[in-house]
Amino acid sequence: DLVDRVRAFSRVSTEIERMESLIHDLLLLAELGESKPTTFEEVDLSELVSAHANDFAFFNKERKLDLNISDSLSVQGSREHLNRLIQNCISNIVRHAPSSAPVAITLRSKGKKVNLIIEDGGPGLPEGAYRSEIAAMNRFDPSRSRESGGSGLGMSIIAAIVQEHGGKLDLRKSELGGLAVDVELPS
Repeated sequence: DLVDRVRAFSRVSTEIERMESLIHDLLLLAELGESKPTTFEEVDLSELVSAHANDFAFFNKERKLDLNISDSLSVQGSREHLNRLIQNCISNIVRHAPSSAPVAITLRSKGKKVNLIIEDGGPGLPEGAYRSEIAAMNRFDPSRSRESGGSGLGMSIIAAIVQEHGGKLDLRKSELGGLAVDVELPS
């Protein structure tokens, strides 16, 4: 009947969107794993992080957001990939932390490096998942599944982007109680 057809088409449409997202993530991971170097340019990371933080604040008015973003911090890198790194970190918070969980975004100079820390007051990761070394295609928490909106490749993509930029990634317990994604990039 018509109701069943509408429901079936809706389900097919949802699955197509999910598969498109998964394919896009896999293609990005493959691109990041290629041996050919990405063309880097000077990227104003302060501007990029501020833009994402402002968007996050606009769409998440109920969250307490603490911003500590130093001005004029630049890195040599791929604007598109750095954009994706920040987007993935923020998307993880939206998907996995309660809407009441506080968020802190810090960008500062650390010697000859730039340090970006995005953290939340959500449930965090299982204790064994906090580390610097991230295996490709590793899902950190079985409760984080496609049903909660992700492909399970977000952290692998973040790790690959950090590696591509010659940086260091550390996943640790946040002072807010949840996850802190701590990225160091050469400036």
